[in-house]
Amino acid sequence: MSGERQGDERVTYADIFAEREFRTLFISRSLSTVGDYLARAALTIAVFTQTGSAALMGVTFALSTLPDLIGGPVLAGLADRFPRRAVMITADVGRAALLLVMAIPGMPLVGLWVLLFAIRLMDAPFNSAYISTMSVVLPGKKLVRGSAVTQLVNHVSYTIGYGLGGAVVVFAGLSLVLVFNAATFVLSGLVVLLGVVSRPATAGTGSRPTLLGSARAATRYIFGHPRLRLIMLFPFAIATTLATETLAAPYAAQINYGPATAGLLMGASPAGIVLGLWLLPMLIPDQRTRHLVVLAVVSCAPLALFFAVPGMVVAVVVIVVSGIALYYWIPIAAEFTQAVPDRMRGQAVGLLTMMMKVTQGIAILVFGLVAQNTPSSTVIAVSGTVGTVIVIGLSVAWVAAGRSAQVATAPGTIGKPGEAVQ
Repeated sequence: MSGERQGDERVTYADIFAEREFRTLFISRSLSTVGDYLARAALTIAVFTQTGSAALMGVTFALSTLPDLIGGPVLAGLADRFPRRAVMITADVGRAALLLVMAIPGMPLVGLWVLLFAIRLMDAPFNSAYISTMSVVLPGKKLVRGSAVTQLVNHVSYTIGYGLGGAVVVFAGLSLVLVFNAATFVLSGLVVLLGVVSRPATAGTGSRPTLLGSARAATRYIFGHPRLRLIMLFPFAIATTLATETLAAPYAAQINYGPATAGLLMGASPAGIVLGLWLLPMLIPDQRTRHLVVLAVVSCAPLALFFAVPGMVVAVVVIVVSGIALYYWIPIAAEFTQAVPDRMRGQAVGLLTMMMKVTQGIAILVFGLVAQNTPSSTVIAVSGTVGTVIVIGLSVAWVAAGRSAQVATAPGTIGKPGEAVQ
């Protein structure tokens, strides 16, 4: 099997799955992710079905993402202040309990919203603890391969969960879906309890800042190191690629196709991402800086072809290629994780996740507003052009920062910064 080289060793999927703790983390994440995406889709669809209001459906969907704006900068630091295994288990149990309350028949819509918001708040400390633990279990370039596999599961789960959400609500009902999701979180917590080593909190037991103080300290560290600061800006380029999903339906109408084509266009980018996560680690196992820079440009540049208003087949191919190239973010994000000191790694990961969510939310809003008075093809093409300019500028600066060695190895890091991509 193809792999990456770490020193003189080739890193394969067999290598990372040989690590018992990674197997445990992978199983835990896989168990909960499908159920979670299924429940999100089912809840959103159920609200629309019961109320007939697109606005209320939109509020429900927003509440599944907005808590990241609070959880990222504030609650993610819990993954450093407390043992990470305990944080993951507590988050799983807490989410399961709240889901069971949500499953009570006749729960008012406002109650569902409050519970959903609380559940999503727990995502930030869990994700930060998960990624930080994985960076310890899979040092060096192994983290790139492990991250790719984890993201592959996430995107497959996204496709399955959202694809089946409507049908499951019709045949099983919302309450049963929520109970199923609660069960997956319980199983996830049990797997973590049995298979992950308990390690002490990395932030130390001495005088510790408040949660907001921890966020400020991590922010100062990140923006004090040029290469890390630049990585925090790459989500702006990634967000420009969301125009194809956001405007899939109006673009299908523009080229005189119906809802079936809109669904195909909407699913093309996630499909491309899955292909990239699966194929590229094998096709370019060394993943050097030049590979990542080319992929970064390819993730945006082909979208400029929408100026020509391509037909369905060409449009799908272009979007799939863009999705495949988005793989470049995996090694870059792995570098970020490894370069931050372990004592603040969970907090830093939370900030990076928040940046990703914020930029995507803003992009989706902007695309929708602009497309009210502008052809969808033009919006997609302009977004791809803007993304290309952004990613070229960031890539040039990122490479220059690496060459000047301005990101020094930090105490408590695993490997050297940039090791995952050099």
